[in-house]
Amino acid sequence: MNVNYDLLFQEAKSKAKEGSKLLLHVCCAPCTTYCLTRLLDVFDITLYFSDDNIFPDAEWEKRLGEVKKLVDIVNNGQFEQKAKFPLKLHVKQYNYGNFLHCAKGLEKEREGGARCEKCFELRLDDTRNFADANEFDYFATTLTVSPYKNSQVINAVGGGLAKKAQWLCTDFKKHNGYNESVRLSQKYGLYRQHYCGCAFALQQMQREQKQKD
Repeated sequence: MNVNYDLLFQEAKSKAKEGSKLLLHVCCAPCTTYCLTRLLDVFDITLYFSDDNIFPDAEWEKRLGEVKKLVDIVNNGQFEQKAKFPLKLHVKQYNYGNFLHCAKGLEKEREGGARCEKCFELRLDDTRNFADANEFDYFATTLTVSPYKNSQVINAVGGGLAKKAQWLCTDFKKHNGYNESVRLSQKYGLYRQHYCGCAFALQQMQREQKQKD
């Protein structure tokens, strides 16, 4: 039976003290937009860009640039959800080799399979470690806003990793979250990528495009 992670999120948020420190793992700026509308009114948020899966490195740089652009939009008061605390950003040094190591033996898996679960674990474990080392109250991820990502798996991974900082359960795709992220990214002129990130996902997208053509 599936867990209602959106309900658990609402319950946790209602109990959280205003100004609680949240480390939010972000995969890209477009997905982050909607997630912030659900979080900025309570949490003191630091975005954590830890995405060794993104290929090639120029794509990683491009997505990071869009995240920085979103941070500026929020902190300049231009975002439609006002922040109670300045939005911060920490960037983990890029190392695609870390992803290749965790994906070894799973290269032929389709998007959404066992390779993706290993990728979630890689990024969320790093997020947890940073949260614990820097005395955050909670850690979470924007990944659950995507209709292509299994929120049950993501929350099971995140919850299983939690030690000091609490895992903040979410299912951001609820309440029309993904479509709202599309609207917001268009409103603020944010680049939207056409594949999740890794070389395997890029190759799958390219094959599917050729089949359509």
